[in-house]
Amino acid sequence: MGLQADCESVFAGHQTFHPRFGWIKKAFDGVQQDKHIFNREDSTVLLGVGKNMVEAIKFWGLAFKVVEKVSHLGKKKESHIAPTDLGLALFDSAAGFDPYLENPSTLWILHWQSLSSPSILPVWRIFFNEYAAIEFTGAEFLRFADEQISGTTWKKPVAASIEKDFDCLVRMYSSKAARGRQTIDDLMDSPFRQLGLVIPSPSGPDTHRFVLGEKPFLVDEVIVYAALDYLLKTDSNSKTITTTRLTSDSGSPGRIFKVSEDRINSALENCVQSIDGLDIASPAGATQLVIDGDIHVIAHKVLGQLFRGSKTSAKRARLSVIGREATTSKQDDQIPFLKGKAS
Repeated sequence: MGLQADCESVFAGHQTFHPRFGWIKKAFDGVQQDKHIFNREDSTVLLGVGKNMVEAIKFWGLAFKVVEKVSHLGKKKESHIAPTDLGLALFDSAAGFDPYLENPSTLWILHWQSLSSPSILPVWRIFFNEYAAIEFTGAEFLRFADEQISGTTWKKPVAASIEKDFDCLVRMYSSKAARGRQTIDDLMDSPFRQLGLVIPSPSGPDTHRFVLGEKPFLVDEVIVYAALDYLLKTDSNSKTITTTRLTSDSGSPGRIFKVSEDRINSALENCVQSIDGLDIASPAGATQLVIDGDIHVIAHKVLGQLFRGSKTSAKRARLSVIGREATTSKQDDQIPFLKGKAS
């Protein structure tokens, strides 16, 4: 795997807007109600934002994989946006795990999905997956990103587009001031700041650093969910994966969440005690996660434990929440949540 295999060549598609609070849910709800909402002349009225923000909301809905662009062969003008299984399982108003995005752990799932292959955020993927520095300036990271992108066969984007992506990324994950607490307005402006992944550094202007170790709201179930998704996407025929791979391999939870192997081990050890189908083994001293059963069913159990108190739903149980199937859409007559369809 590599940048070109895991990402599409998309740069500055966000119209310089990082995702605001409510935008992801707005993208999902809008598409669920009208699959052509982003092409409508009155989309600004329906979504309550300006024209550029309409495009940004669409972009972030696609980036977080809660909606997907569906193209019709030979009928480009008839393409539309549809909810994915993941979007339905999380945000459907009647049966979603977290229909109003009230649980901060959902932000970790969205962070994971946005960077998990396939991603339309190559600069984000470089930043979290490839960049090894702990503390850095914008200029240092941009040089590294340029080298990584130059190593692909993509048409080289203009430098300004890469700079816009990095600026958007920093505003998305890091508070503007190096000192003082984040205000409610800060979190409303960008809910992903509360994940605590990137902070300003007191070392100098335009200097930031990754936060290693424990993270707010990064609970055991989120780590195990990402581990199952990663296993299915990288080695779908396997029933085991080592914690070393889950920590260090390209695109792994350890890299995307910036956590250690000890933290991943701890999450697995805690979840195997309460979730059927999960086990830990250590052949030849290598600790590994063992799947005993249908990995899709186990993933639902993991999310069910994460979102305790959410409504149970036979409809939701038929949706995929991990793997490539989770981030694709079904035909209308296959979506169990639509009115008039089989439940």
